[in-house]
Formats: sequence, C-alpha cells, structure tokens
Amino acid sequence: MAKINVLDSSIFNLISAGEVVERPASVVKELVENSIDAGATSIAVEIKEGGISSISVTDDGSGIDKENMRLAFLPHATSKLSKSEDLDNIATLGFRGEALASVAAVAQVTMTSKTCQEDVGNYIVLHAGKIIDEGKKAIAQSTSIVVDNLFFNTPVRKKFLKKPKQEEATVTQVMMQLALANPDIKFKYVVDCKTVFQTNGGFEEAIYSIYPNDLANGLIPFDYTFDNYRVYGYTGTPAVSKHNRNYQTIIINGRIITNATISTAVAQAYGNRLMTRTFPVFVLNIIMPFDQVDVNVHPTKTDVRFEDTHKVFSCVYKAISSALAENEHNIVFGKAAQSDKSNNNGIASEAQNSQIINKEDDKSKTVAVDNKEENISLSKKSEKTENSSIFDKLFEEKENTDYEKLIEKQRKVIEEMKYEKDLPKSKFATVEDGLKILPIAPEQKQIPKNGDMKYDFSKDGKEKVQSSLLEMIDSQLETSYRVIGQIFDTYLIVESDGIVYFIDQHACHERYIYDTLLEQVNAKSVDTQYMLIPYIVECNNNQYEFMLQMSDNLRQLGFDIEEFGDLSFKINSVPYVLRDINLGVFFANLFEERQSVQALKNSDIIKDKLAQKACKSAIKAGAKLDDKQIRQLLDSMKGGIPLQCPHGRPAVLKYTRKDFDKLFKRIV
Repeated sequence: MAKINVLDSSIFNLISAGEVVERPASVVKELVENSIDAGATSIAVEIKEGGISSISVTDDGSGIDKENMRLAFLPHATSKLSKSEDLDNIATLGFRGEALASVAAVAQVTMTSKTCQEDVGNYIVLHAGKIIDEGKKAIAQSTSIVVDNLFFNTPVRKKFLKKPKQEEATVTQVMMQLALANPDIKFKYVVDCKTVFQTNGGFEEAIYSIYPNDLANGLIPFDYTFDNYRVYGYTGTPAVSKHNRNYQTIIINGRIITNATISTAVAQAYGNRLMTRTFPVFVLNIIMPFDQVDVNVHPTKTDVRFEDTHKVFSCVYKAISSALAENEHNIVFGKAAQSDKSNNNGIASEAQNSQIINKEDDKSKTVAVDNKEENISLSKKSEKTENSSIFDKLFEEKENTDYEKLIEKQRKVIEEMKYEKDLPKSKFATVEDGLKILPIAPEQKQIPKNGDMKYDFSKDGKEKVQSSLLEMIDSQLETSYRVIGQIFDTYLIVESDGIVYFIDQHACHERYIYDTLLEQVNAKSVDTQYMLIPYIVECNNNQYEFMLQMSDNLRQLGFDIEEFGDLSFKINSVPYVLRDINLGVFFANLFEERQSVQALKNSDIIKDKLAQKACKSAIKAGAKLDDKQIRQLLDSMKGGIPLQCPHGRPAVLKYTRKDFDKLFKRIV
C-alpha cells in the first residue's frame, strides 16, 4: 500500500487555485465581486498584456483593517458566512473564502486598504502565498489589489494561457457583464493604458456605454413579474443577432451565470425569428428568493441550481416572447393602411408620418413611430406630399369652391366608370387550407397615350370607357405606394413616402401564410384529417409520462390521440394543415425537447411544421410578376408585409433618399 501524505499548504493552495483561477479573467471576476460585496460605488479595473503581467482593481468600498488583512489571504477565510445555515440564503457574490488565497498562491499580490475608522491605510505584499512585506501607507478610504506575473511559479499553467489579445478579449467580456449586472456602480475599464469603457450609473446608460449604438438601438426592454419572480432587462431584435454568444448576459440576484435552462428558454422564445447558427443578444436579470436558488454548485460560482426549474423556464420564456411579440410589426400597404389611419384619428402625430400595426394586438390598432424605426408602414401622410392625388396637385393653391365641386364630380364619374372583369385563375400555386392568392389578371395592353380614349363593349351592350388619364387618377386615389417593378425574378421594389422597399417575394409570402396558419391554430379552428391506418407511438417510461401530460394539448391542436397499452399511444388523426407530416420525426423531436415543450403554448409545438408548410406553398423565387400581380400580392396581405420569413431571414429592406445620396457621394 502506498504511503498517504498530508499535503502541505503550499501544495494544496496550488491545487485549489486551479479550480478558481483558470485565467486572468477569473482573477478579475473574483476581485471585482469582492469589491461589490464591500459596498463599492465606483470600481476601476486596469490590465496589461491581457492580465498576464498585471491586474489592478481599485474600489471605494468599506476597506479592510490591519487585523483582517492577513486573514483575508488564508484559505477558507470569509466575512460572508459564519454558520452552515447561512448557505441557504446567500446574498453575496463571494462566500467560499478561496479567491484571495488562490490568487496569492500563483502570483505576486499587493493589497492596500484603509477603512473609515483608521487614520492611515495599510498594505501587504505576498509572493506565491507568502507574506514578504507589510506596513502602513497614507491613502484615502479605498481598497486596491494589484496582481502581477500571474502563474509565475506554475510554468505549466502559464504555458496553457492563450495569447495576450485573446486573454484580453475574455477579460473584456467579463467586465462588460459585471457592468451590466451592476448598473448602479460606476465602472472604469482600462487596457494597456487605454480606456475601453466607462459607466456612470443606470441600466440604459451602461448598455450604451458598453455596446455600439447600432446594437444598443436594437434592444427591446422587458419586465415580467410572476409570483415572487421578476425577469427584466433588454433583448435584441432579430436584426441585431450575432454568430456567437458573447453578447448574452444572464444575471441571478446580481450574480453572472451560465445556465442551460435559461438559455434554452430564451432560444425557444425566439423560435424561428432567428436564422440558423445565429444567437440573440440579451441582458437578462432575474430577481428571486435566495432560498430558491443554490449558488454553491460550482467552484467558480458560474452556474446555479433552481428549486423550481419549470417556473424559471416559464417566466423567462414568457418575458422574452411577450417583448418580441409586442415589437413585431408588419409593413402596411395601400388601402389597408389608409383605412386603419382613418379609423384611428388622433393617434398619429402630424410630425410622425408613419404607422405600424401590431400583429399580436388588435389588427385595427395603429401606433405612430418615427421614420428612423425599422418597422414602417407605407400609409399616406396626413399633409400633402408628392404622392397626393392629381386633383390636389392641380388645385392645391385654389380656394374657389367651384374647383372643389369639380373635383367631387370627377370622383363620382370615376366611381361610376369603374368595372370588374372576370379574371383568370392565378398563375401561382393555390395555397391550401383556404388561403388563396388573389386572381392575377393577364398582361394588360398598353394604354393609348395623350388621353386617347379606349372603348370596350361588354356583352350587355353597355359602353365602358377608360383613358390613361382616368386610370392614373384612379390609381392615385386608390393607393399610397408605387410599384417600381421586379428584379432577378425574386425581389420586388416599392416606393412610398420617400422610402424605397426591396421585398423578397418568397420570404414575405411565406411568412404571411405561416402567420395565417398559426392564427388558425391559436383560434382552435384547425380542421382534422383522419388517417386510414392509425400511427402507433412507442414510448419508454419517461416518454409515456410526458405523453400523458401533453395529450390534452395535442388534442387541442387537432391530434386524435389515445392510449394503446404497453407504453404506447395511437394517433387516429392529425391537423389538416399538417396532413403530410412525418409523425415519427415529429414525436422524436417532441421527446427530445420535452423539458422545454411543457412551458410552451399549443401553437409553438407545431410551428416548425407550419413553417415548412408555408415554405412549400409560397411563391417561389424566380417567379416572374408584372406590376399588377405585384400589387395584388401585396394588397392580399391585409395584415401587412412581414419583415421576416418564418426561418428568420429578412423579407424587407428599406432605403431612404438620404441612403442613396450617401451611396452616390452626394452627401458625406
């Protein structure tokens, strides 16, 4: 039998340091958290060479007196706990008593501090955990810790550090999260003598100090409270998504963590709003009772365990999904926009010439927004513009009532001359489940110029009269946008109110069909398709219990499901909109995500299948459309033109006159 040795403190301190101090960012995190626990209102952090050569943290907290300065560097020495019961209600960030001891064991550390009770400050210097100098120093009330030559005595550990710039990026990420988690504290972060960011207090101010303006402007505030939980913060629109998770911050009672349950809840809330392999930007803060979360499950305190995981998942999901739904708006074209505007007098300000329609709220409700916002409707301005009717242009400076009478008479003549012709069937594939594209008229013959009249005699012998002038007048009266055309047989170009919109015909039509199908599911008006041969779902014990819990939800969606004995279920019918669904894949995915699915709405369970259905039914890229077909397609979308397809791709891009002037260097 090998001899058992009792390790010396110089050895076990190095081992414990490996658990807590992985890299410079770990040191910064531990030291800043100690400053926060000390009640600091201002914290300055400076690093050099990625924190490998030097780390300095200075705060204006309560400080450490001479008697406790030595004790602070002993293993398992802490001011946060005194008895085992304190572990059930941990309200501080640090509590293990390992941080300073671990850092001092693998670096050269100098601490200087002064409390309000002392007349003069004190300092202490440690190399590899051993005290080599200490004494008094004249300073103001504060605490400063300088960590030099990290891992100088453990060359193996130092060898595995990344390059200084890579380590710097990790420290910067930690500092950003610490500043966002503690917005009431003023932070100053300096790298190699250059200030990276500085905050002055306040959540919104911290976000704009840390993030670029274009990203910060794309964040949506949210605040959701349920029972004794509060979930609040900011989450990004799909337009500001990133290709990594570096812009994701999760905070539990002021503690920065990474947690699979919360990350999954956020991802489920975004659903199909994001493109594949992109990640949302968010700062998510959860306030909950201390005794319902265990922070003592990880050596570096980067993860936690919840007493009620399902409750946490549900709160996060509802907070994010509600914020995204409230921010989702469609671009509204033509008659629908004008009708909504006329029915909501007084809502839109004259200074704000755009409207948006909220998809989740009442479709008739409009809200005024500034032109700078992304989701802009193509509704008419209340004041006269270049798109005003031809009558307004001709007589806008006239005040004679005879002219007004003439205008009204001409309007009536136009209405009497309007007529409908039987149109052939659409050139597009018919959308199933009651959704059909408006019929598309054949290509129109060119209208004679110079006001020449064109006569057409119908079967009943009545004369129908049209002219190019009257058609133009009618078009001006009916619409508030102008179809420029189609490019590459894929993208539509529409102009209105000084803005040019480039529309992906497949993406916007696909999202329109998807939203309509989803509304059927939400309204519980889904038809059922019975199967000739029932499908049998074989389950294990866990899957069987899950199916029992979800059976009512599945029935509401149109599934006829019943127990079939021996841990199995029989599916007799499926929703008609998903009649070609692969049930094997559907239930396999359902079982794989069963933890998160229980917190979702019924409609969310099958939204991926609805997206596939919409993609197959939508107008494809490459389909040639003339102006009239484009207009009929856009006018058929009464709820407006979606900004994204169900898979998160953008469906509409907008450019103002100023944008084009910049491209052509008319302005700089």
